[in-house]
Amino acid sequence: MGKTDEMKWSTLYSSRVASMGHSDVAEMLKLSERPEVISFAGGLPDPAVFLLDEIKDIFQEVLRERGRAALGYGPTQGIGPFREWLAERMTGASRPTRVTECLVTTGGIAAVDLICKVLLDPGDVVIVGEPSYLAALHVIRSYQGRFAGVPLDGEGMEPDALASVIGELKNRSLRPKFIYLVPSFQNPSGVTIPEDRRRKIVEIAAQNHVPVVEDAAYRDLRFEGEAPPLLASLDPLNVIHINTLSKTFNPGIRIGWVTGPEPLIETLALAKQGQDQCSTTIGQYAALAFATKGLIDRQITRSVEIYARKRDAMLAALDKYFPEEARWTRPEGGFYAWITLAGKIDTEALLPVCIEAASVAFGAGPSFYHNRQGKEHMRLCYSYVPEEQIEEGIRRLGALLSGIMIGETP
Repeated sequence: MGKTDEMKWSTLYSSRVASMGHSDVAEMLKLSERPEVISFAGGLPDPAVFLLDEIKDIFQEVLRERGRAALGYGPTQGIGPFREWLAERMTGASRPTRVTECLVTTGGIAAVDLICKVLLDPGDVVIVGEPSYLAALHVIRSYQGRFAGVPLDGEGMEPDALASVIGELKNRSLRPKFIYLVPSFQNPSGVTIPEDRRRKIVEIAAQNHVPVVEDAAYRDLRFEGEAPPLLASLDPLNVIHINTLSKTFNPGIRIGWVTGPEPLIETLALAKQGQDQCSTTIGQYAALAFATKGLIDRQITRSVEIYARKRDAMLAALDKYFPEEARWTRPEGGFYAWITLAGKIDTEALLPVCIEAASVAFGAGPSFYHNRQGKEHMRLCYSYVPEEQIEEGIRRLGALLSGIMIGETP
């Protein structure tokens, strides 16, 4: 039998592949596996927050009480008792919720994927805050969506700017399919939209018949101050709420959820059958047991204590070591600080230099912009780096930046 030519897979790829672009997420996660690098790049929870002994006990309990049923397939929408807990938790957050308005997903990003799968046709427009969560941008691109960016300030999305963007789209006969927001401790900027802006945003969205997708992944990780209301509590009919247990239980469990109007949830469940059929059964039972024993709330308390110390360590180090021309956000919770640099520093070009010269990594600004702008910005994540390494990492990074500014470093 003669030798066959090697398959040229790229000739078979769909047009979606070209729209996906470069995988910034994968590159950031790789950095977490290099022990010699102090990585402020990936938005990962600190493993120290996990209640490991309790989690072990929970899984043993689930297997003992549920047996083989915990290892089988579950309902596409999610197991009933867990959805009941989700509905209760959402109702407790002032968004009155029925079980039929909750869909369990395989992590928060799978929720974004399902929403895009159901709502987007190629060429449809999505409004995003700029900068925005890079994985959500990647998903929207993969469905060949287009973007309209609204610049963020120190309080997140500004309502008048949003109204202006919607008006400009209308003038071009374009109707945005949805607005994507991370309202609390935004990824990557760390800023939180205050209540008055939230009310105006949902009002503008409803007036223009544009749904809002509220990503509340970091909302429970508040270190100080009062939490503004969920967007979903302000307009349950027009806001699609997504959330995840990755920050409050653990990301390995891969559980998220969507809360929204029942007809939409039914359609998302239909789409989920072609995505993963069902989310982890044993994971849902374990999460339910973890939650009903009060352990999620205990882990949130533990997480807040740890992350608040790390946030304080990073802000103190930035004040001490960064060039005085630089500016940064001072988040009240979450994982991130957003740095704005003076001059013509290109953080995308700087990143590989920084990794090799100083063994420090960060998230380069262009990763968080749909059009790869933002070269003067960087995202620093304080959640994953050991607390004792934060000052040293910022010192190295600050020294490199100062050297560039005075022309001593390439």
